Amino acid sequence: MSPRHVSAPGASAKRRFPCSKCERSFTRREHLQRHENIHCNRKPFQCSLCSYACRRQDLLNRHVKLTHANEGAALTSSTDEPEYGIGDISNLPSPVLPESQDSLPGGSAHQQAMIGEIMGTTAAISQPDPTAMSPPPLLPSFLASEMDAGTFPLNYLNSVCLPPSYPELWVMDPPSVVPALQQGANDLGSPPLATDSGRMSQPPPAMPDLGRSHVHVAAFLRVTQDDWLWLSTQMARFVGVLPPNWELPSRHALSRYLHGFMNGFHPHFPIIHPPTLRFRDMAPELILALAAVGSHYCFESHQGLKLAHLAQQVALKQIGERDKHGIIPIQAPSETNSRNQEGTIADEGGNHADAARLVESMQALFFVMALATWGGENRPLVRQGLALPSVLAMLVRQHGLTESPTAPMNWHDWARDESARRTKLVIFCFFNLQAIAFNLPSPILVTDMQLKLPCAEMEWKAADAADWQTLWTRSERPPSLSDSMAALIQETDVIPVCSSLGSHILIHALLQRIISIQHSMPLQTLQDQMFPGLFVSFRRALRKWQQAWEQNPESSYSPLDKHGPIAFNSTALLHLAYTRLAVNIGPARSLLEQPPLEIAQRLANQPSLPRGSFLSLAARHATAALCAPVQMGVHFVGRAPSWSVMHAVCSLEYAYILNQFIQATAPARLEYPLESDEDNLLATIKYTLREVESSTRSGNPESVHVASPQLLGAKVVRAWATILEGTRTWCAVDMISRTLFAYADLLAPRP
Repeated sequence: MSPRHVSAPGASAKRRFPCSKCERSFTRREHLQRHENIHCNRKPFQCSLCSYACRRQDLLNRHVKLTHANEGAALTSSTDEPEYGIGDISNLPSPVLPESQDSLPGGSAHQQAMIGEIMGTTAAISQPDPTAMSPPPLLPSFLASEMDAGTFPLNYLNSVCLPPSYPELWVMDPPSVVPALQQGANDLGSPPLATDSGRMSQPPPAMPDLGRSHVHVAAFLRVTQDDWLWLSTQMARFVGVLPPNWELPSRHALSRYLHGFMNGFHPHFPIIHPPTLRFRDMAPELILALAAVGSHYCFESHQGLKLAHLAQQVALKQIGERDKHGIIPIQAPSETNSRNQEGTIADEGGNHADAARLVESMQALFFVMALATWGGENRPLVRQGLALPSVLAMLVRQHGLTESPTAPMNWHDWARDESARRTKLVIFCFFNLQAIAFNLPSPILVTDMQLKLPCAEMEWKAADAADWQTLWTRSERPPSLSDSMAALIQETDVIPVCSSLGSHILIHALLQRIISIQHSMPLQTLQDQMFPGLFVSFRRALRKWQQAWEQNPESSYSPLDKHGPIAFNSTALLHLAYTRLAVNIGPARSLLEQPPLEIAQRLANQPSLPRGSFLSLAARHATAALCAPVQMGVHFVGRAPSWSVMHAVCSLEYAYILNQFIQATAPARLEYPLESDEDNLLATIKYTLREVESSTRSGNPESVHVASPQLLGAKVVRAWATILEGTRTWCAVDMISRTLFAYADLLAPRP
């Protein structure tokens, strides 16, 4: 494996972190942070019991131990609740890697304040400086914990970034510090980041940028009258597939739909390259498919269904015409290919224009497939979405699943090739989403994919050729999917280095392997059926994936990050991968040809899962998945275009697992006392449900603590249903929401 594709911990000394304000550079992030704190005169660590502030966590811990030892003891002795070590600040649980918790010197001020609130204390809460800088929160590192690793951290809820505003058709570059929502609210800090040495430090601060900017700059967002006339002329070529009296939507509607696509769907699946695309350069089927998907984000799905059907018919006709004339697109190099002097590939049966048109037809069919897949209870539409993968898989294989390095090229050629690569990789990922939602096998396996991973987001989003050339020259070429997968699975310390989209593809590949093993084994306890070495290998791969995710500067635990929601979407798949690795609930959760009530009844009739470390592991990740929407607001996230359908698809399993955990740890079923990890996890679930109850008009936060296990399980399921209830873009999300409401009513009917 090439060393430029991966980075080992031993090579960390070669990596430099430059200061943005001077010429100094450092080999470790925490050193850079301390240095930049001096530039900004920033003292991010504040004592919750007095006005003391400092630049280093260890100095704050020393201050607390020397100055407030008696106050800490008083806090501990003033409550009858279970003891969480509040008196000894160094024992505070913190959302970090469990393997490193013992090395933590202490908790932050907002952690102390939150625990004080839970335990009934009235400790003063320090307010953050609104001009101070801190990085966007990262994924709580305990999510990759071993099953027997220490105590479950109680305060992970603090690690999620609140949305600064409703994004609508814009996205806000997240401010460096998330301000408190109201006077007296807790500050929302970010969890420490694990370094190679095992010690914890905050990642380097980012420069604040409070200006608004478009998510993407695309020349085709506003359709002119000439553009509309050109498209009408193009559509006249396909009179054989046009329905009677069909009319093209107005140019204003097309502009609206394309805008909806670029701001709603494209950030989740960035496969087209807006800076190099022009309206009249695109195939007509691609324009129709973009408009079809975008119409759903404009709440005009009736138009989208018509456009999607037409886009599919035009795309298939285009593909048929190419097959009739014997046009073979450019594929990956083989023994029969020859390379010309410019480094491009010459194929006997085709040319680059034909290859580009095939990619556009693939993209159009992909968008139509995605639209149809989330049709909910529109069964004919869903069947159409599940029939298209066979056609798309054939086209992907026809275009090629292998590639080799090419010589430097111009911006437009590079964008064409990168778009083709992303298209095939994202189609592979979407096949996995269908496998998760409908319990069906994927037509393309990870072992078939011999492509490179996508480039970095900054390189992909370069506004012009000059910017791209600068970024392309300085960046390393992305590794291959196969090499990165080998680095994750092998028993080494090598961690893949890739972009946020590359990381997203890798977690899809790991999840596909786990699901394929589930399909080949009985549905009982999966860990007993799986070879021990294979189970350990998957856990190691997931931990290494998370470490790579945390080290990636494009990663954020916020769907509103300036790099887009892809990294945030990946965390949902990480939770699901751990859940599937621990527990398999089988085809009962399939959305295929089942009404909501029937799915709910199948879930309710599933046999009880046994209490143990595997169930706790799954419940831990299901709880963490609930964290983000609760912190952002259960009534907000469903209306935010940055909220992905894949979170809704995964939520069905999250809700089921959390209810099973609550029932398994109910006093009536306890054969031995609760472990500390189980006890803290239950406390975390209750605290999270308090937030849900307090944000609901008719909610009663106090009822959480007195609720029976059966009622508590129903509250968890109903919380997920409430989160998804506000989503109106895709019918499948509404179907899942109604399924969860029905499931909650079966567990404990509403009074």
